[in-house]
Amino acid sequence: MVSVVITAYNVQPFIAQAIESVLGQTYKDIECVIVEDCSTDDTIAEIKRASIGDGRVRMVQNSENMGAGVSRRRGIEAANGDYILLLDGDDWIEPDFIEALYRRAVESGAEIVSGGIKVVHGDGAWEATSYGNCVAEGCEKVTKFWGERVVFMNNKLISRKLHQEVPYCQRRFIEDTPTIIPLLYLANKVAYIDNIGYNYRMQEGSLTHNASPFKYALFRALCTEDLISFFEKHDREYIKLIPLGLGYAQLVEQIKRLNPTKEMIEPYKDEWIEFTTAMIRRIGE
Repeated sequence: MVSVVITAYNVQPFIAQAIESVLGQTYKDIECVIVEDCSTDDTIAEIKRASIGDGRVRMVQNSENMGAGVSRRRGIEAANGDYILLLDGDDWIEPDFIEALYRRAVESGAEIVSGGIKVVHGDGAWEATSYGNCVAEGCEKVTKFWGERVVFMNNKLISRKLHQEVPYCQRRFIEDTPTIIPLLYLANKVAYIDNIGYNYRMQEGSLTHNASPFKYALFRALCTEDLISFFEKHDREYIKLIPLGLGYAQLVEQIKRLNPTKEMIEPYKDEWIEFTTAMIRRIGE
């Protein structure tokens, strides 16, 4: 079975398309786990309408707004499939996407299979990215992904066993990268297919587009710190190979140049404490 985990927050205009794209897959042995993150619009009503009569859909409701990281982790923990695919509530997948990914997983034995991405803009313009048909093993599992700069997780079918080894990052921003890199490292191998089956809706009002330079630098630094800590435990060569140490130093300098004020820090005070604590620890090492 394949579990599709959909995270949904204020996506009333789009959630039906996301759900219908899952239920209409040519591969039928699926379940759809929807994590509803306390939307303030009619997202819940749309979820119920789009999934009525199909027992493959389950909805998990957060008791308060938790953000994408916690929501995805809850959905993954609730999933029963051998493989898991993540889907944002405003995106959708092509009808044969899961079948193509799953077939490649069975043929190759890979614990992660990645497809292509189509980025769709509000004006109707789009661009597509695919990485052909290949298999990455050894250090290439990480370096190929990092070198292509495709820090995107939703176009990948990932073994549930791997997710159990690497719990999803619970932050509200830049939460994919500190999760997918360890998953790629731990996977036995990573297969790619030339199937552009994931449609990513580019929203101008998204968290990524509205992030201030300080927020962006702070969360990137936290992400990099997570990865350095992971590879310090598993294989320190990757800290140079990617390279993480240089990137972390550059981000620290960038944050210093921004001269963070109390007002800048206040919305992210927990993350600021996490960042400064990690920096102090590294200075003492």
